[in-house]
Amino acid sequence: MRFVKELFFISAALAFTQCTQKESQSSEQPSKNTEETQFDFTPQDTTWKSLSVREKIGQTMMVQARFEDHRAVGGSMKTFMEKYPVGSLFIPDWYFREHSNGKDVMELIPAVLKEYNDNAKFPMLVCEDFERGIGETYPKYTHLPVGMSLGAAGDTALAYDLGQSIAMEAKEMGFNWLLHPVCDLNMNPLQELVVERSVSDDVNKALPILKSQMNGLHRQGVISTVKHFPGDGVTMRNQHIVTTANSLSKEDWDASFGELFKGLIANGAASIMVGHIQLPAYQTEKINGQLPPATLSKELMIDLLKNKFNYKGVIITDALNMGGCAGYYKNELEVSVQCFAAGADVVLWPSLEYMDTVEARINRGEIPMSRLDDAVARVWAMRERFGLIEKKQELSTPMTEEAKQLVQQTGTAIAEKAVTLLEDSNKDLPLKAENGKRILLIEVGAEMSEAKFAVTKSELESRGFEVDIMDNPHFYSWGWRIDSLNVYDKVLVCFENRYFHPLGTCLLKDKESFAVWTANMLDPKKRIAISYANPYVLDIYEGIVPVKINAYSCDAFTQRAVVKALCGEIPFTGVSPIKLNPDALK
Repeated sequence: MRFVKELFFISAALAFTQCTQKESQSSEQPSKNTEETQFDFTPQDTTWKSLSVREKIGQTMMVQARFEDHRAVGGSMKTFMEKYPVGSLFIPDWYFREHSNGKDVMELIPAVLKEYNDNAKFPMLVCEDFERGIGETYPKYTHLPVGMSLGAAGDTALAYDLGQSIAMEAKEMGFNWLLHPVCDLNMNPLQELVVERSVSDDVNKALPILKSQMNGLHRQGVISTVKHFPGDGVTMRNQHIVTTANSLSKEDWDASFGELFKGLIANGAASIMVGHIQLPAYQTEKINGQLPPATLSKELMIDLLKNKFNYKGVIITDALNMGGCAGYYKNELEVSVQCFAAGADVVLWPSLEYMDTVEARINRGEIPMSRLDDAVARVWAMRERFGLIEKKQELSTPMTEEAKQLVQQTGTAIAEKAVTLLEDSNKDLPLKAENGKRILLIEVGAEMSEAKFAVTKSELESRGFEVDIMDNPHFYSWGWRIDSLNVYDKVLVCFENRYFHPLGTCLLKDKESFAVWTANMLDPKKRIAISYANPYVLDIYEGIVPVKINAYSCDAFTQRAVVKALCGEIPFTGVSPIKLNPDALK
């Protein structure tokens, strides 16, 4: 184990010049400069050295902001923060909704954040995962296109503006640390967790886009998180359920994921999330006879990431309640402690007992103080870089009108540039109402309702079409009267089957499969197949259909862009950012 002095006071191989991001944090105006501001990872502020052991351990914890549970510790938030001086909060929207007691969640969140901050020595690092924009979780804000939309658009300036857009909305809510961008490479069509969240399957396409997105977040003073080291997307396993693996050879990993992470580190990655992912090419040490995931691997966090890649920033784990890190130790508490001991600087969602346990083991000499100091110094350098050492009176940064306009313009521009025409073999496009105005829209997905494609329906109807929507029509109900659906001039088969909807597979099951069965019994010449999520699904289920479109994301911007492109109002300019090989999926 290297001491803090060795880790932080050796000249950086990247030769960054010192400059924090405090100036950018105070600027409310979006900037068009897509270059990262250079900085020094060495913390100049040494306040962290005077912290107590428990206060230092608190800087390694990102806990869920379970405010009612925390108030119950000793009877107040003040008592809680004195006993458990945690440094980072993850805002679980589900917990806030369940414990709102009739209050508006959008008013409750800032009140709770103020309560934590008022009782903390230093500003709380406030975090969430807003990969698709804040509006997917909080409708007051904007639901933006997903990562693969950026890959299809292939525009680094738009990627930068997406980073800025999410950051500016996040700051208005009080967030200062976000768990993205997703930097995985989707190499396996059957990988359910990565799919459209990734930019591409090609490092050369992904790296420039990811650099720009990260720079946009940083320009607005929000901490980014590169995830998930050592890279997901190779095998079909889901790390929420089981440990997955990046099974590439050393040479192939070095040339793909290795180049990606090295490029992002050189670009100033503030934090890197390690996943519950093995990397056999770089591992030999086993736990209970198995190679551990990166979250539990000293070989991957310290030997590879911190030493070989010379990474000076913060390593944060993926969530510790996931199946991918379970089973290596006796319980979740021990897993969290061992993640820290193996090299993680911040552990995501540990229990409060983590602080007590780490303190006891440091006092007994079982975990060296140098490990704790390494972690805290890294966190402190990140705090200093983003102006998060001294508390401020205001926890949020209201958006300017210019910023709000940028968010809307960015969503529209990405969507319109991303929509990808895969096939129009019969030259059926553009659609015109005078050539047939009756349209049936068949929704295929686990969580469907008429509201899901309400924007599409409205946009088509405004152009003179008549649109009916069917939510996963079941073939057992329609099979005997399928001919009654032939009254429609066109049938849009719209897929929105993304990860966790449902959990467990990227392939269709149950009602989704019956819906495709129903759709595929209709005249193929009338069908237009559109995927608003998984980019491989059309090759799997709609091979015979003459018109195929990948849209990647089901937000309102994308739905409007698809309708415009279908009607010939904008060209299809998106280029598939992944290799599509229909024959391999038959």
